[in-house]
Amino acid sequence: MTPCGVRNLGQVDERLALLEAERDTGFGELGDELAAFRALALTSAGREREAVAVALTALAPHLTRYTRSVTAYAANLA
Repeated sequence: MTPCGVRNLGQVDERLALLEAERDTGFGELGDELAAFRALALTSAGREREAVAVALTALAPHLTRYTRSVTAYAANLA
């Protein structure tokens, strides 16, 4: 079952486990997509600060300025 399908069944812990297993295998070119779904799953689990940290960490490399600051802020949130 895909992580999205698990979420639709309300199985947030299982979804996070699937996403984290994928992250640990080096998800490759879909790393930002993985981060987006991890952030959503973390929010569903009530872990909003960690979700914001995951989202900001994925976003930071795409910024034209303040990449280091956003990365540091995300690390402080997590």
